[in-house]
Amino acid sequence: MIARYVEQLLEDIRSSERMAEKRLQNLKKVDDLESDYFCYDEIDTFGVKLSNLFELDKIFFPERKILDEDQQKDIVEALTSLWKAYGLNPVFPKNVPVEVKYCQFRDHLDHVTTPVPGKTMDVELCDYLPEYCPFISWCPLAKTYRECQSSQMIML
Repeated sequence: MIARYVEQLLEDIRSSERMAEKRLQNLKKVDDLESDYFCYDEIDTFGVKLSNLFELDKIFFPERKILDEDQQKDIVEALTSLWKAYGLNPVFPKNVPVEVKYCQFRDHLDHVTTPVPGKTMDVELCDYLPEYCPFISWCPLAKTYRECQSSQMIML
């Protein structure tokens, strides 16, 4: 049953990707100078919530534990392509497993962004401080941080 749901979700993601150009044209246009120099209070004025931009609500995406690794991988690949269609380049540290990527993509649907038609901007998707990372059991960066912290404690 979940397999069919994932197929439908992938179809919805691809449909949103096909609509990218039209949706970007409908956004309030922000000139290049403003898009480079707006302050955080102005994000709500100029930006758009990713779930609204993609017309894909976070609730459509199952929790990680419901999906197997192949399903997560398929969704992550589709979301990566979707983001790029909207001029957003998702950036992850090297060797981050698919489970972490899926959770980050899912969580970022609540974030506000300001895409600029015709331009691509990098979006850093690993935005946790290592000591507070909820993905410690999967993320190689968080593990490395914890190991370094442990070795420093031993040296003291």
